[in-house]
Amino acid sequence: MSEQNQRKRQRASTPEFQRRVSAASLSAIVNPDPTVLIPSPTFHSPTVESPPAHSPLRLEANLFGTRPVEDIVRVVADFMYTHMKDRTNIEIEGKLGRLVDKKSGQRLSLPVVSETALNDDKFTRFESNMTVQQHAMFNKLFNQRVDETRRPEFRGSRVEYRHTKEIDHFYRINGTRVRVTRNKETGEVLGVITKIKVADLNIYSPRTKLDIRITINEEQPLDMPDTEVHKHLMERHKDRLSYKQDLWSFDLTQVISPEHTVGPVNP
Repeated sequence: MSEQNQRKRQRASTPEFQRRVSAASLSAIVNPDPTVLIPSPTFHSPTVESPPAHSPLRLEANLFGTRPVEDIVRVVADFMYTHMKDRTNIEIEGKLGRLVDKKSGQRLSLPVVSETALNDDKFTRFESNMTVQQHAMFNKLFNQRVDETRRPEFRGSRVEYRHTKEIDHFYRINGTRVRVTRNKETGEVLGVITKIKVADLNIYSPRTKLDIRITINEEQPLDMPDTEVHKHLMERHKDRLSYKQDLWSFDLTQVISPEHTVGPVNP
C-alpha cells in the first residue's frame, strides 16, 4: 500500500468528534482581546456536506471543517446570553430606526462598510419612528407574506395576522412605574406589569436606511392598582398590526398620546 493511500485511510478513520471545533473554542481567535471574552454555551457547528472525495469540486469549508460563524451574529448571541441568564419574564425586542449623532442631529456616520455593533452610545440616540411611506411598504410586504403562507402548496409555518387597538395607563405606585394595558374597544384588562430595561445593543447599518436596536427588558407582572386612589400619570393609545410566525412577532405600531402623535413605529 502506498504512503499516500495510508494517509487517506488514516484520515478517514479519525473519529468525527476529533475533527470538530466548537464556535465557543474559536472565540479566542475571533476576539482579539481575550480579557473581555464572554462565556457562552459550547455548541458544535453543523458539519458542511462536501462532494465525494473523488470529485474535483470538493473543498473544505475552512481549515477546521466547520461552518464559520458570522461576527455580528456572535456579538448579538453573546449580548443576549450575557444579559438573559438568571432572569425571568424576559422580553427581547428588536427595533428598526435611525442612530442619530446628538451633536449634529444627523444620522450617525462611521467609517465602516458593513453592520457594526456599538459598545458606546452616549454620543448617539436611537429614533424608532418611521415615515408613513415606510410603514405602508412594510405593511404591504408582510401582507404578501401572509397570503403566501396560506397557499395550499406552501410547506412551513403560517404567518398569522392580528390588528389590535390598546390603551396604556401609567401609574407611579410606591416608586414603581406600573403599566395597565386594556383593550380599547372592550375595556378588558390585558396586562399589568412593571417594565425594567436590562440592556440595549445598537447596530449601525451603513448599507441600509435603517439601523437596529436590540433591547432586553424584564416585564414583571403586578396586581391591578386601585384606580380610585391612584390617578394615571400618562395615557397612550396603540394601533398595532402584528404578524406572528412561530416564536416571532413583527409589529407595526402607531402610538398616540393626548399630548402628541408619535406616529408609526418601526417593527
